[in-house]
Amino acid sequence: MNKNRVLTLLVSSIFILSVVGCSSATPAASPPGTPLKIIASEDYPSYGSVDALSERADTIVKGNVIQTRVEALDDRGQADSQDQNHMNAAGSAADAQVSFDKIYTIYTVQVTESYKGGYTAGDRLEVKQLGGQLGNTEIVNDDSLKLMQTKDYVLFLETYADTPASLLNSVQSLYVVKPASKSNQASQQSQSEVIVSANPENDLTLSLSELQQIKNEQSNP
Repeated sequence: MNKNRVLTLLVSSIFILSVVGCSSATPAASPPGTPLKIIASEDYPSYGSVDALSERADTIVKGNVIQTRVEALDDRGQADSQDQNHMNAAGSAADAQVSFDKIYTIYTVQVTESYKGGYTAGDRLEVKQLGGQLGNTEIVNDDSLKLMQTKDYVLFLETYADTPASLLNSVQSLYVVKPASKSNQASQQSQSEVIVSANPENDLTLSLSELQQIKNEQSNP
């Protein structure tokens, strides 16, 4: 899966260049502790159906977030596994700063049900999203949606050997599982869980029956 990432730097250009060692700016022009903010925009492939989405994902699970951390990762291994991972930045100096070691928010997800892939209920896996703050450096990624520990999710993922998994895209690959509503009348049955997209821009809908079909296809290839 190709991912084109465009990063724009929204702080003083003098400070940016001094950080990456490509400017003659004096320390007086860049006060210590000045924050560096990077606005990131990621362009992912989109999918025309849930079938296409599930076929592309190597792992599909339902689970909840039990831990969150922010970490700088060298994702060159991920780029190799995806054939190419291009990044364009505001100038070659900025590119040298953020090409490989990028700041990610990493979620530890406890699996409650697996529909595709090698995970089973009770397993834990890590899912990363570009964005977060370490020290005075912050990457702001408006494409990412913050995962909450109070919610259950269905995630369509691409996994890697040496780095946390990634959502296939930021719009179509993350769904919220809403619990079954209880009826006030004993004669009426409680409704089933409802699955809704975490991103309002998603044009795909996902149902429990589709997830069960995916699971059945994996069990009976």
